[in-house]
Amino acid sequence: MSKLNRIMVKGKPFLSLGGQSHNSSSYVLEKMGPTWNAIHAVGGNTLATPIPWDRFEPVEGHFNKEFVTGLIDEARRQNLKLSFLWFASWKNGTMQYCPAWVKRDPERFPRCTQKDGTPIHQLSAHSRANLEADKKAYCELVRVIKEYDAEEQTVIAIQIENEAGIQGGTRRDFGPLGQAAFESAVPGELIEYCKGNPDSILARVWRENGQKEGAAWAETFGYYGAEAVTAYAIANYIDEICAAGKEIYPDLFMYLNVWMGGGVRGAGQNLAGIDWPSGCAAIHNLDIYYAVLKYIDTIAPDNYQAGLFRHREVTDAYAHPEKGFPLYVPESGARGVNLGQMFYAFGEKKAIGYHIFGVESCLNPDFETANEGGREALKNFTMLSNVKSILFDYQDSGRVRSAVQEDGEDGIVLSGFDGGWQMRVLFHPNTAGDWLSGDFRHRIRDRAAMTSPQERPCDGRALIFQESEKVFYFVGEHVRFTIEKIPPVDGSIPNHYANATLMNTNAEIVSVTEGHFNENGEYSVDLVRSGDEARHGTWLRWDVGVVRVEMV
Repeated sequence: MSKLNRIMVKGKPFLSLGGQSHNSSSYVLEKMGPTWNAIHAVGGNTLATPIPWDRFEPVEGHFNKEFVTGLIDEARRQNLKLSFLWFASWKNGTMQYCPAWVKRDPERFPRCTQKDGTPIHQLSAHSRANLEADKKAYCELVRVIKEYDAEEQTVIAIQIENEAGIQGGTRRDFGPLGQAAFESAVPGELIEYCKGNPDSILARVWRENGQKEGAAWAETFGYYGAEAVTAYAIANYIDEICAAGKEIYPDLFMYLNVWMGGGVRGAGQNLAGIDWPSGCAAIHNLDIYYAVLKYIDTIAPDNYQAGLFRHREVTDAYAHPEKGFPLYVPESGARGVNLGQMFYAFGEKKAIGYHIFGVESCLNPDFETANEGGREALKNFTMLSNVKSILFDYQDSGRVRSAVQEDGEDGIVLSGFDGGWQMRVLFHPNTAGDWLSGDFRHRIRDRAAMTSPQERPCDGRALIFQESEKVFYFVGEHVRFTIEKIPPVDGSIPNHYANATLMNTNAEIVSVTEGHFNENGEYSVDLVRSGDEARHGTWLRWDVGVVRVEMV
């Protein structure tokens, strides 16, 4: 049984773009009008929505199959794909979505316990009874999906649990099962992982604590041992559920999502169990998950980070297709730094999908039309959809790049393209003398309204695809660029480099066109740019399709 590195639909990779509904939206199908409207308003192709355990198995052994098939039927009518979110043992580090028959029987379904013996609203990951009950229901869900949908493949993915971990004021379970696990020897697979991955975070902690073998968790990992034993239990719990589901429907993409920890800079009090669910697959716990997971297709970060450094830290940490964990972002925001970083994820980190959380919040009060955040999401999803038939091939061959505006930037220079080309990329709004690009459908902003670079919005973003030595494709928003050879090695500077107008007119361009790709990745021209539309550089806006530039 092999792991999937892409979401697959009928044997072909599928670029999943869309939104996740609010948590309770799917409980009543008849009230989901705003949810479907929101996905269409942002230009998405996929709705991610919960299948709560308490809704699917309200009475033990009795499964609400019609709830699942009803969602599938409506998604088909809406011409959308579905990603189901299995809210079961964990939702935001608690057991909120467990059925009442589980919640009311703590003897049979043990809770996590604090040191003083107080039980918390959290199932223990060390309990076989908890795991078996969850696994039984999950397998029934997967079986329903396969029997009802395997041919059409409306359901393209399942998220197993939600932000699993202990969010209850303790870093581990102090109950009898948890205590026994904490006092037992660290499993050999983690020690072997440390030996085989000496540069990993886990190996560093192991060395700092004396490189012990056959010792308990606190002796082996010191302070980190309490969270490490929790992470190990949760990783095994989820992977066993996944393995059972894969036996039924191996072609269905299955992933787990993650509440972010503090990262290298820390956050809040930087305490597991308070600032993030203890044992979740946060960056500092990833090594344990890498060592354990054999069936989960990827570990997916919920990336809401508002600062560029933190956002990139998360993106970079979870983009490891070489380890069998491709970058998939199941929850993100519709504004701010996420707009550009979505392009960084696809252009630099081989992302396979991206979703916005609470997609209904992208609508105006009429619950039909997109608000400002929804319109910005629509721009991104439209641009990405325009290149969906070529994106994965270009990612695999390393021929796609991103240009993303950062705080205070007017422009950047990209090099390293085949053929000795470099690109001067200018972001809108730039200085008044630089931003002269556009056509009568895309008027420039009033020069008088342009502010200093430090006050301008960071909304410039683009993807650049190099088809051959002399042919490039582009999608982007608020970007203008010029393509020129790298200056000569003799130290001279061609005179047109000193004049922006000459830079554009002296660049030997065969053609600039606007067009589109068909499903086979074949490009067709819709509009030819020349004269005023081309002589100030090649400009990009979200609604012009794909721009193709061929150099002499």
